[in-house]
Amino acid sequence: MRALFAAVLLTVFAQGQTQKSIADRIRIEKAAAGKMRFSPVEIVAWAGAQIHWYNTTAEAHEPGILKEDGTFVAFLEEPVAAGAASSVFSPLARIDDKGNLIPFTIHYVCGRHRNEQGSIQVIPTP
Repeated sequence: MRALFAAVLLTVFAQGQTQKSIADRIRIEKAAAGKMRFSPVEIVAWAGAQIHWYNTTAEAHEPGILKEDGTFVAFLEEPVAAGAASSVFSPLARIDDKGNLIPFTIHYVCGRHRNEQGSIQVIPTP
């Protein structure tokens, strides 16, 4: 019961700190000067929830992370094709050394267009 209370408290705290609502979709769209972007740039998602990527551009995009050594790891098996949609599950919640579920943030990029960047704050489900 105590762990559940802590998880709910952290969830409420995380939502209050970000002032962002829970989201499950990210659009890939054209931005100024012919560049492209992820929109919204920052989202808050429940741990283990599906995140949907919608590509509204004429090019394929490949959301993923850069590891510390600079190598790219894609979130999806295939890039998100032009005009297509694809989904991936957000990571499960992290647990601290006391057994509490804790929120964390993932910073991501497009493997094909490194100037396209965003972040996903993952919060534990209550």
